[in-house]
Amino acid sequence: MPEDKGHLSGPDGPKFTTTRRFPFTVLLAAPFFFIIIPLYRAARRSVDWAAAAAMILTFEALMFAAEFFSVGRGHWVWNPDRIVGPTIFGIPLEEPLLYYWFPPLFVVVLMHALKNWLDGRKGEG
Repeated sequence: MPEDKGHLSGPDGPKFTTTRRFPFTVLLAAPFFFIIIPLYRAARRSVDWAAAAAMILTFEALMFAAEFFSVGRGHWVWNPDRIVGPTIFGIPLEEPLLYYWFPPLFVVVLMHALKNWLDGRKGEG
């Protein structure tokens, strides 16, 4: 009979184990935080922060609803060893806190920083 890799056998029978690993998704997002600091400095005066907040809140609400629907239907599943830990309605904490607000804000800040840089180059030439 093939060995079941989900548990270890001991004298008292099978012992189920999990391998606790560090959630590398947080480390993968770290470079973006270092990139956004100079972008923020270049764009902070031209970004309409009220509009950016409205965009983020709208995106959060829509994405959280879509994620909740997907989790409920079994489309999304997470390895508990690969997430930070706490969940909200079955959705890992890092989803709404990291992946819903940061990408749209990053794009807005990047576009404004590029526009400001290009406008500055036009003024020089």
